[in-house]
Amino acid sequence: MLTREETLRSYRNYAPAYDLIFGQVFQDGRKLAAELANSRRCQDILEVGVGTGLSMPLLRKDVRLTGIDISEEMLVQARERAIKLGHGQDWQVELGDVQDMTFPDASFDAVLALYVASTVQDVRAFGREIARVCKPGGEIIIVNHFSSRHPVMGAFERFLGHYAGRLGFQSDFPLDRFIEESGLKPFEVVPTGFLGYWKLLRIINR
Repeated sequence: MLTREETLRSYRNYAPAYDLIFGQVFQDGRKLAAELANSRRCQDILEVGVGTGLSMPLLRKDVRLTGIDISEEMLVQARERAIKLGHGQDWQVELGDVQDMTFPDASFDAVLALYVASTVQDVRAFGREIARVCKPGGEIIIVNHFSSRHPVMGAFERFLGHYAGRLGFQSDFPLDRFIEESGLKPFEVVPTGFLGYWKLLRIINR
């Protein structure tokens, strides 16, 4: 079981080179998520696990963005990125845990969770809080790795699962279990990234 302390330690270590290591490899998923989020004008959007803000340049200029993350080291870079994009005053970037958010109910038109679902400790709390702060009828967009159905790759992911504390994420992360535990029911699942290894989930908040 991945602990909060292990996640914090991992992303403290990742922060200086995060963009170099995870920038391009995850970019297809970010672009696809941003395309969907950009479909409406002047939305209030929450990105949980905003990290260093790599999705920020992909969003519309009229978006009102709030980004949260548990890693202050990552957020330093996200704030700098918001300033460079001319949104230092109107985009809010702050410490926060998706499993226990302080925002009022139905605060956001859309919620993005990009490559963060497998880093949380409580998937039920993750799903409950995202649904709570998203407006009824709003869209929730999740991009994440989910366990491969290929026998060799699946076995490798289960092996890596023993080192989740060092990696900072769960490699053994079945999609069906995530849907059941989070309560977030996608109406569309889209493969993305190299060989479709990652999945984009689209959910309408009911």
